[in-house]
This record gives sequence, C-alpha cells and structure tokens, in this order.
Amino acid sequence: MKKTDRKLSSKIQYIWDYYKVPLFIAALVIYTIGYIGFRYATHKDILLYIAAVNTPVEKAAEEYIRSFPESDHAAPDADASGERGRKNADVSLVKDLYLVSDPDSEYHQYVYASRLKILAAIEAEKLDIVLADREAMDAFAAQGFLMPLESVFSDDPQILERLETGNVILEDNHLDVLLDESIPYEAVTKAEKSYLDLSGLTTLPGIPEDRPVYLGIIANTPRQDEAAAFVRRLFED
Repeated sequence: MKKTDRKLSSKIQYIWDYYKVPLFIAALVIYTIGYIGFRYATHKDILLYIAAVNTPVEKAAEEYIRSFPESDHAAPDADASGERGRKNADVSLVKDLYLVSDPDSEYHQYVYASRLKILAAIEAEKLDIVLADREAMDAFAAQGFLMPLESVFSDDPQILERLETGNVILEDNHLDVLLDESIPYEAVTKAEKSYLDLSGLTTLPGIPEDRPVYLGIIANTPRQDEAAAFVRRLFED
C-alpha cells in the first residue's frame, strides 16, 4: 500500500472513530427532513370517504369518482390563476364490502369483517357516502345511519324524484326475540327519504340494469357540503 493511501485510510478511520455518533445524528436529521419534505409534497387531503357495499365498481366508475376533487363541483370558486378543483385532495374509495342476509350467498363469509369496517368508519367520521344495493341500503337506513335527503336537495327536482324511502327503527324488541324465538318481532319505525336511485345515470358507468345501485349520505358526516356536491355532479355532468 502506498504511503498516501495509508494516510487517507488513517484519516478515514480517525474520523469514523471520533465522529461516528455526530455523523450518524447528522445523517438521521437529513433523512428525517427529507422524509418530512417528501410526505408534505405528496400529501393529499381526503375530500370524501366513499364505500361500495354489495356493489362492484368498474374501473371507469372508479376513475370518475376519484376525479371529483378536480371538478368544478369540488371547488366552485376559481383561484387567482383561474383554475378550479383541489389538486392536493383525493377521494378514499373502499370496495369489496358486503352486507347480505342470505347464509348461502358466496359473500356471506365477508359480512362480519365488512360490518366492523363500516361501523368503525362511521364512528371515526370517515365515511360520507355509501353506494349499495337495496338490501344494504335498507340496513343502513334501519340503523339511522343515513341522512334524510329531501331538505338537502329541496332545490333540485331531478334528484328529489329519485329519492327512495327507508324505514328507521326507533325501537324494537330484538333482544326479547333473541332470548325467545317464539316472540314475534315488533318495531316502531319512521319512514324517511334517505337514499336515491342511480339507475340509468351515464356518469357512473358500469351500473347494471338488473341490479340498481343506490346512494346515501351518512348522517354524521362532517363533509355534508362535499357529499352533496358529489351527488349534484352526478346529475349535472
């Protein structure tokens, strides 16, 4: 080994022996700053949380749903540059959730896990809109999870004419029935226009004619304005 190489190696070893802790801390700080900067640059706010229950969402429909933050409906007022939409926003779409009562259904094994996910999302206020078939939508309505929509869209006749009635269970005797199956089930309910029929809408491609899809807005959503704007976009695009 040449003399200059030995000196260089000695210097490197010296620096490592005496400065390895400060060097490690400096490297950690640089990494942390870079990571935070990357997360900040790529972070997107969730504008809406949407779940599809008992309902397949085809690619074209998913692309339409996820394009909502870029639409005029998401940000109706243009900024100083004249641009509309929210570039740093996104839509959270959860698919493959199932609420079926038929024990012979191929999806029945997923019901328990789906129910837990849905209840947790509602409790955390991270579910705004649900797309579902009538069976699942009636289940949402019965538990009082859906917002009455007549007042929300009172100024839009084309939406009002598509509203469907759900029965909210105010009280029932389901506990008594669980203890004694001979007792007939009884419930006190209230009818509400709580979800709407999306049949025939071209804005959500892939909705089968023989399996209507319905839309409801979750009652405790903190993003009611965004949810209503999403619905209006379906009928105005």
